[in-house]
Amino acid sequence: MSVIGSVTVSSATAAVSGAGLGGRRARVVLVALALARGDVTPDRLASVVWGDELPPTWQVALRGVILGIRRSCAYVAEDGERLIETASAGYRLARDVEVDFYRAQRDVGRAAELVAADRPQAALDLVTSLTTLSGAAILPDEDAAWLEPYRQKIEGTARQASDLTVEAAMRLGQHHLAVETARGAVAAWPLHEGSHRNLMTALTRSGDRAGAVAAYGYCRSVLADQLGVDPSAETVAVYLDVIRDQAGSTYARVPHSASSFVGRQAELAALTEAVAGSGLITVVGRGGVGKSRLVAQVALSPGDFTGAPLWVSLTAVPDEALVASTVALELGVHVGAADAAVAVAGYLGPLGPLLLVLDGCEAVTDGVASLVNTLHTHAPSLTVVVTSRWPLSIDGEHVLTVQPMTPVVGVDDLRLNSQVRLLTDRVREAGGELSVDATNAQDVAALCRRCDGLPLALELVAAQLTAMPPGDLLDHLQERGPSVGDTLRSVTRSTYELLDDDEQTVFRRAAVLEGPVSLALLREVTSDERIAAVRVVRVLRELTARGLMSVDRTGARWRYRQDDDLHQFAAQLLRDAGEEPAAYGRLADAVRSRLPDDARAAPGAFRDEITDVLASVRSLLGAALAGRADLDRCQELAFRLHRYFATTNVDEGRFWLSRLLQRGSSGPWAPYATYASGYLGYWSGDTDAAMRDLEEAVGRLASADDAYRARALIFLAGLLDDVDRGPEAVETVRAAIEAAAPHDADLQVSVAMGLGSVLAERTDPSAAGYAKDAIDLCRARASVEQLAMAMPTAAMICWQVGALDQAREYIAEALPMHSGTQRISRVVLLSAAAGVALADGDLDAACEYGSTADREATALGVERETPLIRAVLARALLARGDLAAAAGRCAAALETALGMSVAFPAAVGLETAALILDTAGASDVRAISDILGAATVIRIRGDRPAPSTLGVEIDALRSRYSGPSSPLGTAAAGRLALGLLAVIEG
Repeated sequence: MSVIGSVTVSSATAAVSGAGLGGRRARVVLVALALARGDVTPDRLASVVWGDELPPTWQVALRGVILGIRRSCAYVAEDGERLIETASAGYRLARDVEVDFYRAQRDVGRAAELVAADRPQAALDLVTSLTTLSGAAILPDEDAAWLEPYRQKIEGTARQASDLTVEAAMRLGQHHLAVETARGAVAAWPLHEGSHRNLMTALTRSGDRAGAVAAYGYCRSVLADQLGVDPSAETVAVYLDVIRDQAGSTYARVPHSASSFVGRQAELAALTEAVAGSGLITVVGRGGVGKSRLVAQVALSPGDFTGAPLWVSLTAVPDEALVASTVALELGVHVGAADAAVAVAGYLGPLGPLLLVLDGCEAVTDGVASLVNTLHTHAPSLTVVVTSRWPLSIDGEHVLTVQPMTPVVGVDDLRLNSQVRLLTDRVREAGGELSVDATNAQDVAALCRRCDGLPLALELVAAQLTAMPPGDLLDHLQERGPSVGDTLRSVTRSTYELLDDDEQTVFRRAAVLEGPVSLALLREVTSDERIAAVRVVRVLRELTARGLMSVDRTGARWRYRQDDDLHQFAAQLLRDAGEEPAAYGRLADAVRSRLPDDARAAPGAFRDEITDVLASVRSLLGAALAGRADLDRCQELAFRLHRYFATTNVDEGRFWLSRLLQRGSSGPWAPYATYASGYLGYWSGDTDAAMRDLEEAVGRLASADDAYRARALIFLAGLLDDVDRGPEAVETVRAAIEAAAPHDADLQVSVAMGLGSVLAERTDPSAAGYAKDAIDLCRARASVEQLAMAMPTAAMICWQVGALDQAREYIAEALPMHSGTQRISRVVLLSAAAGVALADGDLDAACEYGSTADREATALGVERETPLIRAVLARALLARGDLAAAAGRCAAALETALGMSVAFPAAVGLETAALILDTAGASDVRAISDILGAATVIRIRGDRPAPSTLGVEIDALRSRYSGPSSPLGTAAAGRLALGLLAVIEG
């Protein structure tokens, strides 16, 4: 029965509403009974129908209303007497009648449980339609006090539904839905601060931090106007997080400039027109010509885009291979070892029309071209603007060339020339005054010609004009000879020579830093016993006044940077002065101070700090590869960053570690860097490389009483198990347990769990006991963080061996610990949860946990886990009757498994393929037999039975296809299965 909106009584086959119910009195009585959830006395019903003035014959009239309702609903309820029952106290709605008012509350409560259980899609399915409920829709024509509590209740239900929809949508990456729902909630309940907080959070997650700041401003104005109060501390805290995020995400937002924009009207118009449609626009021009400033001016103008423009600087990227992963990191997209370009496209594609600027691309044009091609394949509505000194030279590129500013020909109408206007504006903005008249016109014109129309050179000249007149400055420049060749470098050197020793030193030392950096980092890197840290602030003021550094004053903390061309000049000066090793040493100290002493520590506490300085970390590691920074220090830092890279970009971590080890492997930190390389290789599924690294680390740490020897042994044991060397794996685990004995409980828990994992791969029931012992030890002696990391593995072990009650216990306890995180242990947890849900027959939960695990494993690059995850998901989809989707996930499982260097992950994919083909009624019995036969060979060779809950169906299938099969290898069987699955998938 519906009481929200049109009052309706319905069944599976019929419905009656409106006049069919008998008019206004019938509707009021029905709603009163439906909302009461129990007996209602006749006089109470009479009061809601007639108010305080009851007619003399109200009892008879009320019975008539009841009778009329029963008759009108008889064919709907099949038994009219059962819709409204006569009770000893009066009347009541039949207990088996479901009312939409209470169903909405129940669904919201269930959705909250699903969100807590990390099942956001199931929560969305329940509550998305409830966000538009309105209390005013309950008997809208009635103005009665008795209805008010129910109307307020349904408003609260709708707000809860909105909150849950926003939360679930954000977890699923459906940012457009989250923002749209939050905006609707703010419009419906403008005085409810929770809705404003949701909107700010949703906008921030979508990348529209400027929109989030504007949303806070609107919240503040509404509360002030309507209630005369300020936002609560909770709302202010969300806002502060937004602006901190805005300050920390310097690359992702368009750089703002406090100075005026002069000239370039034709270029502005051309670029504005070009960005109106999707595609690639490359803005090219020589260094210092103003490409970035022009693009920023257009990006900050209102456009037909769904969110704030996104800006990523690539000037500090040292290698083509890191372009896509850099863009992903700056946009907050998790990559791992997956294809970073596809991950970025997958993030941006659903957001609708967006503007993405890739700035300073000339050093990595091939990497940028590859990324852009992928973006336009997967996100066709995206507009990409690239700034570079030369085009990318790819199909579909629209090139816009930026020329120097209009040249100064003579002195007539000099003040109308854009170069002169830029000079006068900058001098005035710096607090000076430049009046162009007959006494200095020739000197001003000569200065402009000296700058060759380059805005950056003009800015440097303008900064000097605040301290000397045009004639003196021209003499100063001419004393250094004519401007031949590199105009910008000549003007830069003349400006640099006007600095005192401390100012020159800070300018040079800042060259080891990349991108916008905080005052704190600048102080750490540029100060020493010669230049006190407190002096750096005054020096920076002078450098910014001279135009040699720029400062972004938006956000919670100011950010400083050198223009790319000035940065190159400073770097050369630093090398010439012989100060480069010391400057990189101070940078290494600064990075080390941001990292914990325990390299095992989860990166949550320091992740944002490292991300904030990542461009400078790359500068430091790149310098070590070039022999300009201490290799041992950089190997130590790369080792200490391995957990950071495991949660942000596995591929980049492996990139740096492998190259640093190639540069030299005899230093004290090389064994630890080798371990870190093996650790990342283990999770990325590169078995051969990971085994080489871990075996080398074990050998080099053999003589040391070092905890990392035990860690290397446990990961090595897992890899030996992967390549079907089971006995060696068990012995290696035992060696790990012995090596861990002198160390803390956290390490002992890890290695004990490792033994359980090896045994679980063979479905040995004793594995569950080892898992329990490890968890008990963890609870008694280890850290909370170790318990959070251990429980997912324990749950996986127990699921594999069929100890489902134990697995459920661990899953229920661990899910809240991992809510809102994205890390490897959470992927393992969700995989186990999907397997247990499938065993329990809860197919919706199995599909949701499996889908989430698949998505997050792909984002993190945890290739070794994805075949099993996708096979479980495929079986859940198959059990739900979605044959095509099951075939698609099974194919994805097989493709991943066949690309790995070990065979065993293919077994579960081949078995699942055979199950799907059998369900689909495939006529090629021989093909199914061959596929099953190949899986059986893998299982026998590795002594690896299928997980207990997955093997029953396969055993039955084998008995049905027990005839002779051809000896197909794993690859051939995989190709056969993929071809047959493609037919089913359509």
